[in-house]
Amino acid sequence: MKIEKKLWITLFAFGMFAICFSGWIFSQSTVREKLFWDNTIKCETKELTDGEIKSKNIALPKDFNVPKSILFKTTHTIAEVWLDGEKIYEYGNEEDAPSFMKSPGSCWHIVDIPEGSAGKNLEVRIIPVYDDYYGNEVSIAYGTRGDCILKILTDSFKTLLLSCGILFASIICLLLYLGAVRRKRRDKIEAKIEIFLNLGFFSLLIAVWTLAQCGFRQFLIPDGRTLYFVEYFSFFLFPVPFNFLLYDICKSRYHKGALIFSTLYLVNMAGDVLLQCTGIIDIFRMLPATHVIMVANAVYIVVLIFYEARKEGNDEAKKFQYPMCALIVFGMAEMFLYYLRKFQQTSILLPIGTLLFIIMLIWIQVSQYYDQYIQKQKVIYLQKIANMDMLTEAMNRNAYEDMVKYLDEGDIKLRTTGVVLFDLDNLKVINDNFGHEKGDEALKLCYQCISQAFQNVKNCFRIGGDEFAYVYHSDEKDMIPERLKALELILKKTAETNKLDYPLSMSAGYAYYQPDIDFDFKDIVRRSDTMLYRQKRRKKVARSAGLDNLLSRMSKQSTEEITDEVILQEKKFQSMSVDELCSVIDLLSPTTDNYPYVVDFRSDFYYIANQALERFCIPKNGFHNVISKHKEFVYAPDYEKLKAEFDDLLETDRCTHSMEYRWLDLKKKPIWIHCKGYLVRDDNMKPLYMIGCVNEIGKRQKADNVSGLLGESGFREYMNQLDTPLETGYLLRIGIDHFKEINDNFGQEYGDFVLKKTAECISGCTSEGQKVYKLVADEFLILDVASDEAKDADKLYDKVREAIDRFIETNEFKVMYTVSGGIVPFAALKGNQCSEALKLTDFALNEAKKLGRNRCYIFNGETYRKFLRKREITQELREAVINGFQGFTAFYQPVFAEDKKVPYGAEALMRFTSEKFGMISPAEFIPILEETGLIIPAGRWMMKEAMGKCSEIRKILSGFRMSINISQVQASKSDVIQDISAEMKRTGLPLEAVIVELTESDLLEQNINEKHFLTELKRMGISLALDDFGTGYSNFHYLSELKPEIIKIDRSFTAKAVADEQEYYLLNQFCTMIHNLDMKICIEGIESAQEWLKIRKLCPEFTQGYFWGKPCGYEEFVRKFVQEK
Repeated sequence: MKIEKKLWITLFAFGMFAICFSGWIFSQSTVREKLFWDNTIKCETKELTDGEIKSKNIALPKDFNVPKSILFKTTHTIAEVWLDGEKIYEYGNEEDAPSFMKSPGSCWHIVDIPEGSAGKNLEVRIIPVYDDYYGNEVSIAYGTRGDCILKILTDSFKTLLLSCGILFASIICLLLYLGAVRRKRRDKIEAKIEIFLNLGFFSLLIAVWTLAQCGFRQFLIPDGRTLYFVEYFSFFLFPVPFNFLLYDICKSRYHKGALIFSTLYLVNMAGDVLLQCTGIIDIFRMLPATHVIMVANAVYIVVLIFYEARKEGNDEAKKFQYPMCALIVFGMAEMFLYYLRKFQQTSILLPIGTLLFIIMLIWIQVSQYYDQYIQKQKVIYLQKIANMDMLTEAMNRNAYEDMVKYLDEGDIKLRTTGVVLFDLDNLKVINDNFGHEKGDEALKLCYQCISQAFQNVKNCFRIGGDEFAYVYHSDEKDMIPERLKALELILKKTAETNKLDYPLSMSAGYAYYQPDIDFDFKDIVRRSDTMLYRQKRRKKVARSAGLDNLLSRMSKQSTEEITDEVILQEKKFQSMSVDELCSVIDLLSPTTDNYPYVVDFRSDFYYIANQALERFCIPKNGFHNVISKHKEFVYAPDYEKLKAEFDDLLETDRCTHSMEYRWLDLKKKPIWIHCKGYLVRDDNMKPLYMIGCVNEIGKRQKADNVSGLLGESGFREYMNQLDTPLETGYLLRIGIDHFKEINDNFGQEYGDFVLKKTAECISGCTSEGQKVYKLVADEFLILDVASDEAKDADKLYDKVREAIDRFIETNEFKVMYTVSGGIVPFAALKGNQCSEALKLTDFALNEAKKLGRNRCYIFNGETYRKFLRKREITQELREAVINGFQGFTAFYQPVFAEDKKVPYGAEALMRFTSEKFGMISPAEFIPILEETGLIIPAGRWMMKEAMGKCSEIRKILSGFRMSINISQVQASKSDVIQDISAEMKRTGLPLEAVIVELTESDLLEQNINEKHFLTELKRMGISLALDDFGTGYSNFHYLSELKPEIIKIDRSFTAKAVADEQEYYLLNQFCTMIHNLDMKICIEGIESAQEWLKIRKLCPEFTQGYFWGKPCGYEEFVRKFVQEK
């Protein structure tokens, strides 16, 4: 049992002891004074009736020689007090009371009796305002005024206590609702929190109604008529939130009845108030109608809640069914007693039921939230366990995979990332020789050593039995070699300090992102892994002896060099056994991307590097019956050729083997391979074994098994063997349009079929002097050295397109596709013709696709130079964003209101300075930012700069406003509203200080996210300006929908209007229509005084242009337009 639970039990035991002991002491005490709360004396009265008037008569006793007060209560009646025929008190006949109210309400009366009134006759008259209704039974008591007040409080104490309890519960509910709202926003979870809100308002109204029933109310509101309306308004309204609560709990189609009843209560209240105020009938007399609605509602609630709980299996309804039914029972009992008492007074049954109901519901909801909290904490704990290696306490493989996913999704983050892979040397040896406990100890020590050498332990992961990975970024890039050296020293020191029986060492390999090689994080890991295993092999060879000396030399050579070694020292290697040969293959396999193998003809045994099993459908890496087993993984049409090659090797004295044929991959698809080997013979030329390697060439020389065309390496081989660069001829690169959609819609096998048929169409259109190569997945390259005419290439492209159209028709139009082409003449190639050819043809093909596909593009040098410039600018922009937005500057252009000398505001404009090209026009770099998505981080930076400077300027010019341009990309692909809100909060700017500008063309292309942006902008109350109006398809319909505050007329429109009267008339009509829509106008591009004289006649509210001021930096802007003014 936990210590906390024991303490709670002990506390309960001590509490019970304290109560019992105190009770025993009380029973032993004999002398004590009994205190009375009620010191009033009840009067014996005589009841008389005179017509409709009832009266209570009493002869005042001698106690009334001193000042005394009498106390009594009335309900919806007029009260008068007479002393010896003289009226000394009256209630309910006030002249200034509203004429439409008959009832003066219910209240207690304290009437002061004059001194010396003993023996006089006192008469209390009760005058009804409703036929035959006298309210509660009148009981008269007397005492001092203080005694009377204490009597009221004593009689009201139970009801007051209940109402305070309910009020406290309502406050708790509302606080829980506010807390749940905050938690929902913070954790971004979907939770039904309206239950607390409805419960809070329901209990609040019940508390008000209950409080109106007790005498204490008169001390708060000393007016019976006001209390009359407070009582009935709270009575009419409390069922509404209760029905809302029911609606939230229930899920079936019948739960809409709760909304119908809520509407009915509100209509009933409105009708009752209207009838009361018109003097037709009092609310009190219409209560039976409300009670009928309540009875019907009670039946509906009970039926619905049990239906939901038992038929629909609603878990919420199951929790709420009994508390709700209990409340309904208490409520109906309250109503029954009210009618039984003939409308004279209410009981405390409904308040008691409500308090129990609220307590039960609060307990249910708090328990539910507590369970959710516990569950969340369990999830957090389980996530922590799920992401932590329990042995070493390092982050585990699961956390590593999450990190990989995060890096692959964030392209910018990946570009600044590297990885170090660690491997504990000889863990298996440690486990076998010293036990698994020592192996675990070694792993723990290794992680501790890594933690000391690499401080950021959150980026260190255990990803395998003896493998660790450390992910680092650009700030650590140059320190990795030093840290690895430090790690070696720490490992040695740890081994010495702990006096370990086993050697403690680790191998490591690391790599950093390279843009031309790495497309995702796995590529970086692959290079690190290669470096790691090379180091492990070097260590293993360094510890070897005997045969291992040979292997040590071999590990420093490539697979091809090893074959040469075998040829040169054939005599020495004739005696190598099968096991030794397999050891050579095992040693070499991690050091090469190819697949080393050996064929032992003495035992008819074949052995290949283990990684071949991950690529091809080889049964296992070592097997007998070499030729017959090859049938399982050699492409059937090539098997006979391979069998003939082996027969020739065995029947002749030939020692070298070189053959290109196809193996089957794991999906049974053929892959082109190049198999090379050397056959070692004995002194009698009898075959002993053959050692060599298999190279996969599907990606480099052969296109694939479908087309059989030479690949990129074949093209390179042809170009590199040329003695002189080609000066005549051309290259035509053809690509299938939307090939990915063919694969997605019809499957990869059908995609291969399309590739095959396309290759056949292209090959069928070429002549003998033309060569065809297969490049990447859906692209082909035609080389022609005979013709130098671009039109010949264009004709060839048309010929290919026609052939493909015929294939589509023959194929019964099952798939429709087109091809694009890019033509590059050899004369355009500079430097390395091979690389240039691939680069320029790729550019030409992409241009054809940009122009709309299904067309051919002839290479243009000027366009290519623009492309290179754009690519360099893109790279500079990317680096600038990564390096804290170096090169970006915020400029500000003043906006003036009418003829005022002080600027109304400014438009924030982004500028970028390139290290190579200098200041770049926004028209050039802004579209690049939008294409790459860099506009999102750059836009946030701009927003931060502009709002910060606006805050500074407003200290001098309090009404200054800053216009910020928002790109369509920002509005549709980022939470720009949250960015704006956060910056405004940070800078303390009011809503009116910021104007968001969107261009007209952006609004015409709006998507769902952008519509949400505009809606939120409107909801927040931030002003919208429509920029570049007149450049797009100006539409006054969406102006009336969006209601922008400002319409900005573009400079192109302004310039035409100034130069041409017809354009000026059109602009004038434009401005008139905008003003008629109650919007303001800002005319841009005013560059001279003459232009301004003409434009000002259009009555624009704002103007902007070089005439007023050019865009400039912040300091210059302040000097020119803020400080001087």
